[in-house]
Amino acid sequence: MAGAGDSDDELSAQVLEKQRDAVLQLAAAVAEPDSGIADPKLMMFGQKSNEGYWRFLKQSKWSVVKAFDLVKAACEWHSKNVAKLDEMKREIAQEKPDLFSLRQVGFDNSGRPVLFMCFAQSSASPAEHTVDSVIMHCQHIAESAGRASKQASEEPDGKQFILVVDCTGLQPAALKKPTMMVKVNQTMTLLYPNTVRGVLLFNYNQEVRNTWRDIKQYLDADTAAKVKFIAVQAVSDTLAQLFSPELGAWLKAEMTANKQTPLSGEQAKFWQSQSGHDPRACPSFVAEYLVDDPPNGAQPHPGMLYG
Repeated sequence: MAGAGDSDDELSAQVLEKQRDAVLQLAAAVAEPDSGIADPKLMMFGQKSNEGYWRFLKQSKWSVVKAFDLVKAACEWHSKNVAKLDEMKREIAQEKPDLFSLRQVGFDNSGRPVLFMCFAQSSASPAEHTVDSVIMHCQHIAESAGRASKQASEEPDGKQFILVVDCTGLQPAALKKPTMMVKVNQTMTLLYPNTVRGVLLFNYNQEVRNTWRDIKQYLDADTAAKVKFIAVQAVSDTLAQLFSPELGAWLKAEMTANKQTPLSGEQAKFWQSQSGHDPRACPSFVAEYLVDDPPNGAQPHPGMLYG
């Protein structure tokens, strides 16, 4: 037990030691032959490693029993939906690459994957974006980003990603689906707890803010606090603070190009290489990851064309 004279550093070391012990307990419980977890499909960010168990424990307030239940539920979900995920990837790659614009475009200054999406770049109607299809695409992108991550794996934070959302082109009908957004968040939290570092929204209007107010009441405080609305006057400073000059410049150019009305053919086909500004991702990410044999098998978007 900590004494009154213990320093903050000593207390922190004691807490960290207890947390590491809980991680080992959870890992041992999952590895038991009778655990009921025959084939954990927790690939993203080393989810089969201690780092993954750390996130599940954090989600369960450090209860090993509750964390075990979360791991088991996540594994069962993966097992039941493998075929759905494969079908979704096939459909996007072969038939409708613009069904979703969400893709990885680079890394932040700490090596975290940066994901980007713009509503104007998806030609799908709100009706085509079902709960299942959105979850499957998010799952694929999240797992790919985990394999691509350059962030050092250090407890307790582990590896996370940042999501940049360009609200340009967001249709009013999509804002009428807050229940779907909540369900997607719940499922992604089940599968990949504590992996979102932050969500940055650009080019939003008051209707978007009103919808967020409705959604926010269904989220826990920690999750809600990660969502930030970036005002026009704060765009340059925000990009400079979080990202390299190269990625910041790419994001600014990408969001500027997406404001064109109508959207240019080059921007609409964001999965293809273009002369001049490349809408797929920032130059260094294109050179390293949009190749035939990307590091760790990362696939930033199922429909992305390489070369």
